[in-house]
Amino acid sequence: MEDIEGIEGTSGPGVNPNLNKLLQKAREEITTQETIPDGYIEVKLSTRGQIGAPELFYIRNFSPEDIMNLGQTSQENIPIKMVKVLDSLIWNPHNDASLQIKNFHEKEVIELLLLLYETFYTTIFPNQKWVLTEEDWDFIAEQKGGRDTPEFQAYERAVKTEAYKPVFDIDISQLDYHEIPEEGLKKQAKIERVIQGKKFTAAFSLPRFGDHLTLKYFIDKIFKEEDNKFSRLGDTIKHKRDLEAAIARGENVARNNIPIIPKKEWDEYVDYETRKSIFAITASKALYLTEFMGENVTSWPLEQKLDMARDPRLDYTVFKMIEEHFRTLQFGLKVEITVHDPIINKVVTRKYTFQFVDLLFAIRDTRAPETSVSFV
Repeated sequence: MEDIEGIEGTSGPGVNPNLNKLLQKAREEITTQETIPDGYIEVKLSTRGQIGAPELFYIRNFSPEDIMNLGQTSQENIPIKMVKVLDSLIWNPHNDASLQIKNFHEKEVIELLLLLYETFYTTIFPNQKWVLTEEDWDFIAEQKGGRDTPEFQAYERAVKTEAYKPVFDIDISQLDYHEIPEEGLKKQAKIERVIQGKKFTAAFSLPRFGDHLTLKYFIDKIFKEEDNKFSRLGDTIKHKRDLEAAIARGENVARNNIPIIPKKEWDEYVDYETRKSIFAITASKALYLTEFMGENVTSWPLEQKLDMARDPRLDYTVFKMIEEHFRTLQFGLKVEITVHDPIINKVVTRKYTFQFVDLLFAIRDTRAPETSVSFV
């Protein structure tokens, strides 16, 4: 009996004081495993419950209805609809409010979609657009006899007009994820300032995926009319800048192809871009804001937090330090991936960012493996 008690962690010299907790956790996991519905898989993200997603949860694959639901959604609204669909995939028998996609970090949502794709479909994420590097262009120039030859210029024209579209595949099983340190991540920034004898306090934290969607919704709504008004002019300005950049690189570009934009229209566009950028910065501060003068404002509506974000005591230098800290936090998928360069035909390392829409399209268009259908 004494041996049994020692195993249970209740007595005996040298017994791990945390053993009871570990045994209780093991029992809870066994109980959970016995009640999980068929078709659900276990999810343990690389963030280990330290960011927004829980350490362990269960999810099923997309159904045809789920894919159809997303397919009938406009591209700009897909992230919003995706939150509802992903929530419906998660096994949440107790309706735990914290187990919602909106509480995840954006990197955790990407990792979850990659896991679903790899588990239920394939490890290969195919046919991604390859953007030629300077090394690629040097290789092509060497193959074509120099950058001034008709052969090289024809190749360059085909790439830029997308008559030729080089692509590459990504092996999802080979992707690397950052390890969360044992001591965790410093996810909060607390500010204390004394200005003319008066104390000012505020706190910021990593924004959640739902916060980003709220920000996108606000920006889209506020600037919808101006976005439509300046859409064509914005494309023209981008084309003008691209041609001017090509000339600066020494490329052969006919100057009469560079569009002429009246100063009044140019000034109006710059003013629109500036106002939109300033609002986005202010709204980003509001997203990060969790405490203001000792009051918890985490759950406050964005429109209320915007007034706080405009407070002059949250000036540029303060927010720059906060942004830089959050930007340097290492978690989730590493942006440097190893792939095969289709131009120079060798394995290289390059930066790549997965997009929600691309992943959803891949899930929609990929056939599930190890599945047979008979028609009789």
